[in-house]
Amino acid sequence: MLKHFLFLVLVNTVHCQENVLDVAKKFGANKLVEFLQDVELSSVLKGKGPFTIFAPTDKGFNDLPGADLEKLTKDKALLKQVLSFHAASGLKMSNDLKNDEVLPSLDDPEQIRINIYDQAVYATGCKVILPDKTASNGVVHMLNKVIYPVPTDNVVTFASTTPELSTLVYAVIRGNLQKTLAEGPFTVFAPNNAAFQKLPPGKLSDLLSNETALVDLLTYHVVPGTFYSGGLSDGMEVPTVQKSDVRISINGGVVKVNDATVSEADISVTNGVIHVIDTVLTPAS
Repeated sequence: MLKHFLFLVLVNTVHCQENVLDVAKKFGANKLVEFLQDVELSSVLKGKGPFTIFAPTDKGFNDLPGADLEKLTKDKALLKQVLSFHAASGLKMSNDLKNDEVLPSLDDPEQIRINIYDQAVYATGCKVILPDKTASNGVVHMLNKVIYPVPTDNVVTFASTTPELSTLVYAVIRGNLQKTLAEGPFTVFAPNNAAFQKLPPGKLSDLLSNETALVDLLTYHVVPGTFYSGGLSDGMEVPTVQKSDVRISINGGVVKVNDATVSEADISVTNGVIHVIDTVLTPAS
């Protein structure tokens, strides 16, 4: 009994001497620690803290598209911004985190959005696969992938700089919804230009000349709260700002919203998330 007690004391003493970088490396975040050293952030995270680190595994970095990883390794300023977005000041255990709360990152004012789906924790859309790994100066939550790119635009600003969403942006302006969509948090199912081209002849021009009908249609594409892919499930019905529900179906990895297919998922923005869809959603009314 005494030997067992002394063993536990020894283990806890060693564990308490490990800072967040030691713990992150211990659980498979070698690349993260290496990159932190490259941009001279490691000295900060070895400090008193406390810090909450969302640490991508080495696989998370390896799973980035080759061009993105190469861009990060060549651009130290961008790499530092991305890495800073994975760390927050203060101690946040998984039980302390709340759905749709935002934590100021080390690169404040950029913020890490927390979501809780079926008790699983997500940080800006990335799943926490090993939570609550404590260190002498904070806690590490291991992520399945890298939070990249870092969201710096809200829904409207992002859409305004994305050519394939230009028709949607024009419709939002005609519906005077810019200020509304700058609030949130929202999940936006964003029809691309090709989706609007599939509408019956004259339908789009009719909508653009009828603000009430246009707002009704556009708000049917907006869901209060943030639903990344990890928060969507087959058969799920989600209430929209328009007050009617949209139905989610998932089959073979293909996600559909009513009859529309998600062509690009999980685009993080500062006030939520965007999923690009290939068909305009039409409310039943």
